[in-house]
Amino acid sequence: MPSAASHTIDDYEPLLVALQNVLGVVVPEGQRNNLLARIEPLLIEFKFASLSALAKSLQNDGSGAIKAKVLETISQRQTSWYLSPDMTKVLQDYVFGQLAVNARLWVVGCGQGQLAYAVAMEIAEHTNKTNGTKKVSVFATDGSASNIKQAESAIYTDEQLNTLSGDYKKLYTSKMSQSEGYQLKARVTEFVSFAQCNLTEDFQSLGKMDLIICPDALVYFSNGVKDRILRQFSSLLKSGGIFLTGGNQMMIPGNDGLERVNHASGVFYRRKN
Repeated sequence: MPSAASHTIDDYEPLLVALQNVLGVVVPEGQRNNLLARIEPLLIEFKFASLSALAKSLQNDGSGAIKAKVLETISQRQTSWYLSPDMTKVLQDYVFGQLAVNARLWVVGCGQGQLAYAVAMEIAEHTNKTNGTKKVSVFATDGSASNIKQAESAIYTDEQLNTLSGDYKKLYTSKMSQSEGYQLKARVTEFVSFAQCNLTEDFQSLGKMDLIICPDALVYFSNGVKDRILRQFSSLLKSGGIFLTGGNQMMIPGNDGLERVNHASGVFYRRKN
């Protein structure tokens, strides 16, 4: 398989144009090598001789199969248990306390489930600390069907758990007998469900949410596509519902329905009444 360095500008520029025109994906110059490393396996899968051949097929993809696969590939987030300190603080110090008794949370771009379960662990920590009785449900999505299958199993290897803190590993996982794997405990899996979701399509059927957490799933999208997705997020939030995003994911000023809140616990966006 050719390396990213072996492609010429004449080879990858048509792909960058096709990504923007067809999928609304814009790739910053500093992210292009990472993008190419993700996409190159598709050349073998679809038997394309070059990136420009992939670009041409993407523009003429009547069935949508190649579009779906490319979008899934480039939007796949790094699988990690990591929640930024800023996000953890605002969740623990403010957001969780504001949620309704039967609140619904949506974790967008959950990877192989780690992000969703990391949020579930923080909910369990908050519940224990406050003696809470709220019955919160976490709904998590990713563009990759294989990621969703892994997430639903709730089984992870030692290597997959290496970014989970030792305390949380002891509290929320159990070593499986005669296996190198670990099973997440029911206390964090019983209120988490998963589904595949393409953010460039209509996802209003998911229903109303009290909280949407989307750390970095929109990074590669153009402003126009990002704006449409954010408007859908806003319409799904209940009045006063909260939207949390990562610091590397720029919000579009004036997005209908969402207002920026600079709280003492951290920054978040809230659905206007």
